Amino acid sequence: MNNSTVIETKGLNQFYAKVYGIFSLGLAITAITAYLSMGYFFEQTVRIVSGFPFGITGLWIVQLILVVMLSAKAQKNPSLTVAGFIVYSLLTGFILSVTLAGYSTANVAKAFGVATVTFIGMSIFGVMTKKDLSGMGRAAIGLLWGVIIATLINLFLASAAVDYFLSYVTVIIFVGLIAYDNQRIRHMYQATIGQDNTGIAAFMALQLYLDFINLFLSLLRIFSRD
Repeated sequence: MNNSTVIETKGLNQFYAKVYGIFSLGLAITAITAYLSMGYFFEQTVRIVSGFPFGITGLWIVQLILVVMLSAKAQKNPSLTVAGFIVYSLLTGFILSVTLAGYSTANVAKAFGVATVTFIGMSIFGVMTKKDLSGMGRAAIGLLWGVIIATLINLFLASAAVDYFLSYVTVIIFVGLIAYDNQRIRHMYQATIGQDNTGIAAFMALQLYLDFINLFLSLLRIFSRD
């Protein structure tokens, strides 16, 4: 192994550490926000969410706008990207505090445990595999748009069977995206060698964060139905 390979491997490992550091920070912020909102400020949180335009749906739209904005600014404005990720994590904590109140502690713990084990396993696979996962990633993203559209339609249909089916499909999608996004981290590092990659690291942390949270919520809906 020559010097350039050693330097590149070290840089890649540092980039992965930066991505996962920001990812862990986001999860911690969400967990603390959800805990405080559920335990000490639940009534106030419900009032805030209920008073927000379109309620939880309105907050969900704000989060989508944040994701689009962070995607556009990731390389140009690293500080804004990190700040946006923190805001996104806080918003998710508020939303989760209201959402999780409708589920039993046992199901929440079970879903979180399975999501964590699955995330770790697919992350290792995505980092270690030599196979190009871009085709699988594109297919998963295409399916995800289909699920989003079907979910919006089901807001009007209110079909429990459709929601249950979409939860299984969503689990499959995000299992694939976890592996794909972990492989993307390597590609993003290689594309930004020699540049300030903090913004890109924060954006990739957001992708992993979205993968984990959506996997967790989908498993929670499935376990609560069984």
